[in-house]
Amino acid sequence: MKQVKEFISNSVDYLRNNRFIRILAKPYVDFTKGTAHSKYICSPDCYYLKTLKDIHKGERCFIIGNGPSLRGTDLNLLCNEFTFAANRIFNIFPHTKWRPTYYMLLDDRILKEVQDQLCKYDLGHIFIDSKRCRIKDATNKLTKIFVGPLRFDVDRNCYNDMSTYFSEDVSDHFGFGWTVIYAAIQLAVYMGFNRIYLLGVDHNYSVAKDSSGKLHIDPTVQDYFDNKQHKSGYPFRYCSVQYNYEIAREYCENHNIKIYNATRGGKLEVFKRVDFDELMK
Repeated sequence: MKQVKEFISNSVDYLRNNRFIRILAKPYVDFTKGTAHSKYICSPDCYYLKTLKDIHKGERCFIIGNGPSLRGTDLNLLCNEFTFAANRIFNIFPHTKWRPTYYMLLDDRILKEVQDQLCKYDLGHIFIDSKRCRIKDATNKLTKIFVGPLRFDVDRNCYNDMSTYFSEDVSDHFGFGWTVIYAAIQLAVYMGFNRIYLLGVDHNYSVAKDSSGKLHIDPTVQDYFDNKQHKSGYPFRYCSVQYNYEIAREYCENHNIKIYNATRGGKLEVFKRVDFDELMK
């Protein structure tokens, strides 16, 4: 089974990343991306994002991951904090009275799975990738965002992607970072938060690809707080995501913004560790 999964995954990625195929596709993809971006920057979603600039200037926030270290009891302590959450966070709602201030979803496979459920939960204000969002918003609490890059990269190595950049104007577009946490950091900075704490960002997955694209499967690793192996979602690109976090740290350090990792355990060592219990005292 492991060999079959690896063969299928590698075959799809080969087609996506074959240089000859990407050269042929570049004119078309650049045209469609440019057209979509031109349309987006004239949209109500773009204008709404402009109103969020620095609305939380000088405040702190928490960005919540869905790692196995996440606890409902910890989230109860964040009821009066500004928080960002993502993906299947609503699976922990039966165990906590906490609800997020902002919610983000960028992965199209996860969106297809959960889009019918999103309206059932109190997710705060929702931000979804405009290229994939087909949800009708009847509450005015959903904003479509545009995720870059804006130009098609012929020589992309998605397993060890070093092209990440930090977008300073997310009303125009977000820098793509292989993880929704990276998008949440960009949005938090745009809103003016100058202290950002990560919680439940374990940075450890049972299915991951290394810098050469080799698939690693470790069934002993728990991916999510609900202890389920979800079928949707892309194999974790460890090197790319690691680099993205380093780019976020560098940007924030140069702009007097602090990012701390308050996760209980996990493997994310890019950001300075803080003890969550001590922090919440």
